[in-house]
This record gives sequence, structure tokens and C-alpha cells, in this order.
Amino acid sequence: MAGRRVVVVGAGVVGASVAHHLAEQGVGEVLVIDARSEGTLPGSTGLAPGLVGQLSADRDLARLAMASVELYARLPGLFHRVGCLEVATSEERLASFADDVRDGTELGLTPRVLDPSSAAELAPGLVEESATGALFVPEDGAVDPVAVTAALIGSARARGVLFRWNSPVRQLEEHNGRVIGVRLDSGVVRADTVVLAAGIWGPTLAATVGARVPMVPVEHPYAFTAPSEDLTGEAITMPIVRYPEHAVYCRTHGTRYGFGSYDHEPLPAAMGATAGRAFRDKTFEPALAKARKLVPALRTAEVEKRINGVFALTPDELPLVGPAPEVRGLWLAEASWVTHAGGVGKLLAEQLVGVSTGLVDPARLAPARFAGWSADRVTRASLPHYRGIYLTH
Repeated sequence: MAGRRVVVVGAGVVGASVAHHLAEQGVGEVLVIDARSEGTLPGSTGLAPGLVGQLSADRDLARLAMASVELYARLPGLFHRVGCLEVATSEERLASFADDVRDGTELGLTPRVLDPSSAAELAPGLVEESATGALFVPEDGAVDPVAVTAALIGSARARGVLFRWNSPVRQLEEHNGRVIGVRLDSGVVRADTVVLAAGIWGPTLAATVGARVPMVPVEHPYAFTAPSEDLTGEAITMPIVRYPEHAVYCRTHGTRYGFGSYDHEPLPAAMGATAGRAFRDKTFEPALAKARKLVPALRTAEVEKRINGVFALTPDELPLVGPAPEVRGLWLAEASWVTHAGGVGKLLAEQLVGVSTGLVDPARLAPARFAGWSADRVTRASLPHYRGIYLTH
């Protein structure tokens, strides 16, 4: 693709990953455009809790997460390989860990089953010895999504990628069935290829050239406690903890605990200026209250901050990576978050330059897999996946 110009819309973690990998592949001219000022991430990236778990019910999602870990681990000091504990509160769940150990081992991970006391020793306050047991994946970890994004932007910029900030893209420009650029307030920026990595704003821009992004934005609660005397605030050393039977997850943030819950009805999100919305007490508070009863350290902790972040679901839980079927020259890197962003950027860059490392079969993530689906069908198929995002089987 030497001599061809690629414009990436969106400089969140996915857009930054795309830019980084395009630069690694030697793509001649890459320009990333974002509506925000540099260092400001009010979108989904800035609200993400930063959990990077690699085991998944889908083998390709696992591979994308592993590629993300490989990338993040190359960024000095930004990937904290503290591991992840999947806590079982029933014998049935504990028995299912045998399948996870087999699947993870086949992928090259080293998961193992722990007794309750060993799990509680690894994550004091987040696991108690009354649990049934836990699955520990030592290769998993946590990141600061904003810091990772900044590092990827710096890497891409060092390889010649240009960034244009404070420049909202108003629409895509099309001629004879091909996207030829993007329109800003200052005029049209020409491109041979446009990559949408705009998160929940992707569908609005795609629609300006008659293309569809088959995903559904949904709202999700996350909370931070007040500082705890039990936490030192030093580098992250405690594992991520998940309670899959209860759709609850938690981690430490310095001297604070952070936790989220999927134990509520999914709430489709209307388009808005940011990915952060007003907290929905009636829907979210009961779910967070149940999470606090489940996790020892949260039972008496004061909740200091609650957020409502928006992310996207697809009908099969997989990201949308590849060319849009309705118009030439438009590519999507959508419906992804921090866990898979490194792999998504790698896969898209490989497709654009026509190489393959065998990471994932591109057809599995191709936006065209939902061609002909109505918006209602996409919504009905996507929302039931809300609770299943973090399940390993």
C-alpha cells in the first residue's frame, strides 16, 4: 500500500492500535483524525476498567486477546501480568474449570484450579475462603487504557503516522460507490481507504454513505470505592477477580477497589455526545448492591464514584473487522474494547496490506457476515449476549 493514504477515524485504543500496526506494516501515509484534543479520552476507552482476560468461550476472541497481551506487554511498564481469578460459588462451576484448563492449555496458557484458601491468599478482600474454588490464569492482567492508548499513539507517530486533533468528522465522502475521504468543518480530507474506529459513533458516520455497522450500544455500570487502608496504592499486584455465575468482576485501582456488574437487564443506549451517561439508579444500583454483598472488601467500603459507560455488542459477540460490504474503500474496526483492541488492529492492518499470520480467519469477523440483517434483528440477537461477555465457556 505504499503511496496510498489511509485515514483512521478515532484515536481511542482501537484506532491507536490500527495506526500502530499499519505503521509496523509499512503503510506509506496514515492519518488519524479525532474530535478530541490529544490526551483527552471521554469515549469508551477513557471509561474502560482495563481488564485483559484471555480465556473466552470463543477461540478467536481468545486469540485476539492473546495478541493484545503480546502488544501491551511490549509497552514498558503498562501491562501488569497479575493474573485473573474466576471464582466458583457452586460445585457445578468448579467442575467446569476442567474444560477451561484444557482449552487454555491448548492455547498456550497455563490455567490451574485453586482451592478457596489459595485463591483468597492471592486476592485478599476480593475472594473469601467460603468460595468453592477458583480458576487462575496467570498470563492475564490489567492495564490503564488511557496510558496504553497514549503509548500506541506515540509508537505510531514515531513511525510517521500523523494525528489531527480537535477535528470532528461530519460525514464520509463517496463517489461512484467508493469512499474517497472524510468531511471536516475545514473541508474534505481525501483518502484511498477510510477505517472507522469510532466506537459507538461509527454507525452514524457509516450511514452517511449508506453503510451499516451491525452493533448495539449498551449502557454498563462500574463503581470505585473510597481509598482503603488495606491497599497500598503501589503497582498493581492483585489479580483481576471475576464471579461468572453472578456476572460480577472487580480489581484494584491504586488504593481503591473497582467493580462492575452485568446482573441487570441490558439497556440499549441512544446516541450521545460522549460514552459516559447519567447513572441509572433504578437499574444499576440493585446490581451493584448484590455485587457488594458477594465480595468481602466491598461490603463495608464506601462507594465514592459510579459511572455509566457505553460499549457495543454484536449478534455473535465478535468484533467487526474488515471491509464494509456496501461501499468500497470503507473498513471497520468496531465493536471492540481494550481486551481485544491489540489483536483487532493487527488483523485489520494485515488485511489491508494483504498478509496473514493466521491470527484469526478474517471471514469470522467480517462485517458482511450480517449483510441483509435488519436493525431490529441485530438488536434482538445482540442484547442476550450482554451477560456473556466475560464467560470462558
